[in-house]
Amino acid sequence: MSGEIGIGTVLSDRYLLEESLGGGGYGQVYAALDRSLGRRVAVKVLTLRPDWADGERDERQGRFRREAMAAAALSHPNVATVHDAGEHRGRPFIVMELLRGSDFRQVLLDRGGLPVADVVSYGAQICAGLRHAHERGLVHRDVKPENLMLLPDGVVKICDFGLVAHRDDSVTRYTDPRAVMGSPPYFSPEQAQGLDVTERSDLYSLGCVLYAMLAEGPPFSAGTTVGYAYLHVHEAPERIERRRPEVPAELADLVHHLLAKDPHDRPAGAGEVADRLRGLRRPTPVRRSPTVLDRNARHVLWALLEEAEGLLAADRFTEADERYWQALQQIVRKGAENEAASYAALFGRARALEGLNGAAAVARRFEDLSADAAGALGPEHPLARCIAAYAEVRAGGGR
Repeated sequence: MSGEIGIGTVLSDRYLLEESLGGGGYGQVYAALDRSLGRRVAVKVLTLRPDWADGERDERQGRFRREAMAAAALSHPNVATVHDAGEHRGRPFIVMELLRGSDFRQVLLDRGGLPVADVVSYGAQICAGLRHAHERGLVHRDVKPENLMLLPDGVVKICDFGLVAHRDDSVTRYTDPRAVMGSPPYFSPEQAQGLDVTERSDLYSLGCVLYAMLAEGPPFSAGTTVGYAYLHVHEAPERIERRRPEVPAELADLVHHLLAKDPHDRPAGAGEVADRLRGLRRPTPVRRSPTVLDRNARHVLWALLEEAEGLLAADRFTEADERYWQALQQIVRKGAENEAASYAALFGRARALEGLNGAAAVARRFEDLSADAAGALGPEHPLARCIAAYAEVRAGGGR
């Protein structure tokens, strides 16, 4: 068809498309150079097929423009920023910040179940972004791992507002708000039934995402959309503690509260969920048996930590981070996430990320880790004191 767009195309005499970053049914995403400002950006171009009827074409164009307007109205550290929007030979496009990281689908494929402390942190950030959108009358309707980006400094960004619904009835709708939309493994019971969606629909999807982060997969598995719809509407998910026994009871209860079938039985809003997650970041001091990690596991674990420290000393930050991550996986499998070894690995990861991204990018991470280590190990524990001293220097801007 006319107006084909690809690498080398310059949109609106400004955005030079340089690299394909992938895409889906609604759009193709490119890394591009903004020639006016000399910065690299991401550009999402609407997919249009010649065999579509005029009605379907108009609907998709309208939805795409609505995504641009919705996302442009948001300004929050946990929401991907939209810089510009336009059309090129009849093809709408959106210009966004270029995010270098991995979406959580890839993160889960690479790493499996994530450490509880990381899930709590990521969940609180997602809630912060959702709260910002909800307060502006926007329901995302497609919260899933593919639409959540993890940056190298640990920041999570909500992306892709292509299915957004506006709670303001005065806003033009391009799809029926009761239409079955979203991703079947993560959509809510009311979405599965084609009912009206609210902010609490996003919270159900968030519960599915947190479940997947902890249990290496969403709460339900089915081969078809109809199969998923039935399970979301009629079946209770398996208790997450059965898939992963070391998940704290408070976190498990919160995840299953989010997964309530009736929207009115879920938390009142993203702010409430964020507060409950933040409350889990200060663990109650516990005394663990020194045999939680047996001799063989200790040998493998400490070998990984020693190797990581050597790589860190050699400024091989990416490799060091991988070794610390492998050590954390050993710890998670043994249910020893509040032992000193866990905080040693988390401390190492933070220093590796500091080497990759600079001190400013991880200062808050050191502060949170210091508080968590003091809560779990006691403030006088040598490792807790070491992390606290390191965090204090970084908070002051020192090296």
